[in-house]
Amino acid sequence: MKFAFNLIDKLLLNPTKTGLMALNKVLMVGIPFNAPHGFKIVEISDDQVMITLPNRKLNHNHLGGVHACAMATVGEYCAGMSLLKSFGANKYRLILADLHVKYTYQGRTDLIGSCSLGQIEKDTVQKGLEADGKYLQELKTVIKEKSGKEVAIVTTTWQLKSWDQVKTKS
Repeated sequence: MKFAFNLIDKLLLNPTKTGLMALNKVLMVGIPFNAPHGFKIVEISDDQVMITLPNRKLNHNHLGGVHACAMATVGEYCAGMSLLKSFGANKYRLILADLHVKYTYQGRTDLIGSCSLGQIEKDTVQKGLEADGKYLQELKTVIKEKSGKEVAIVTTTWQLKSWDQVKTKS
């Protein structure tokens, strides 16, 4: 597992077109639930993470639009990748603690989720981790159609914890 985390961290530091293709392949294997949906990380920068959600039959609801759960998942994925970009997979374990979605419009085209890294105050998180060994970070991901029309806002709360603080059953 450590090798996979090191590889993810290395790819996050060098988000070239080839690096993003490799990262998408690694994560398709590492997060098999996301693979059938066709999510693709299209941008990782110091400012944001952007992930596409294709409008295809597998992602449709009974009305023919993009399914609410697919939108929620791409919002979660964007936020999680933002935290990994900021803190690394090798140093911290991330667990989703809370998820809330406000749907504002029925998505009927390809969608794109965007999570701003500006929401993360690294110094505050580091101080919280040092003081308590864990930290709760809330992030908002905005999901839009390619035209720019907003379809949902996904608010996630993540628990960050240093891997050396994680206790697992033997």
